[in-house]
Amino acid sequence: MPAAGEPKSVPSPGGPWIALEKVHGAQLVIAVRAGQAWFGKRKAWLTEEESFFGWQLVRAQLGYAAERMAKALGTTTHTVYFYGELFGGHYPHPEVPPVPGLSAVQTGIWYAPDLRWSPFDVLLVRDDEDEGSLLAHPELEAVAREAGLMTPPVIRRGTRGDMDSVPTRYPTRVPGLLGLPPISDNVAEGLVIKSELRAPPSSRASVKRKIDEFNEGRFDESEAWSPHQALSVEALADWSARLVNPARIASAMSKVGRDPVETLLDEVVLDVRVDLEQAFPLACRSLDATAEDFLSARIRERALVLIRAALAPLAR
Repeated sequence: MPAAGEPKSVPSPGGPWIALEKVHGAQLVIAVRAGQAWFGKRKAWLTEEESFFGWQLVRAQLGYAAERMAKALGTTTHTVYFYGELFGGHYPHPEVPPVPGLSAVQTGIWYAPDLRWSPFDVLLVRDDEDEGSLLAHPELEAVAREAGLMTPPVIRRGTRGDMDSVPTRYPTRVPGLLGLPPISDNVAEGLVIKSELRAPPSSRASVKRKIDEFNEGRFDESEAWSPHQALSVEALADWSARLVNPARIASAMSKVGRDPVETLLDEVVLDVRVDLEQAFPLACRSLDATAEDFLSARIRERALVLIRAALAPLAR
């Protein structure tokens, strides 16, 4: 897979520049070609069962969002690589309940109790011989907003000279954008400063600036993700409610159509159960027949509400 854009020692171009909050997480890449999405970490594609911070729990939603973004960019003859940060998993605030089964993707900076993903760059590539083109950040912002995704907070826009006076230390803006109460001393990791012009990866001018504590290792840890957690059937049912969402319904409709509804429900149940079992294999394998039926019933109940909502405009 093409590497994400790293800071480049190239002549600084004129034109617009941007300073973004550097979100502290784990890089998750989503590639889209011909309407199909697949996922990778920094240097390799992810397998279906691979343990990577429970990425299967957000796979359907993020895959659907990435496909929407690629379609909006009008890139039918390209492979589109969306580079982003997977973050969250823990938010130590007394008013914010934890999400069962999750652990922090990174420690020291707190963003959200659930898993989130924020795209920071998008690369268009025609074929294996093409270096591709990194889009201007406003292009990514526009398609991400329409897909319901948050891009990294903008700290400043201006000329290259304007970027020199942007402070490296400041409170993270991510929780506020997600509607969460602030945590004291929850400072951002730093800045990513880059040109806003379209450019090939080899010539995109950019620089990273980090707070001193980051170099001391305070923020350079992640909590071990364990797929072998002993979750209750109630906790799995709560997760199933999170996983049954409009993106999941749209995905099922694309596979089996809209009729009959019973077939659509079966597809959603199967899809959700697969993701749950890959994220929490021990908990799912420990279910008895009664618990299995309870979990499937909860999925069907939630899915039926969303299916009816999706089909209602078609019946008019």
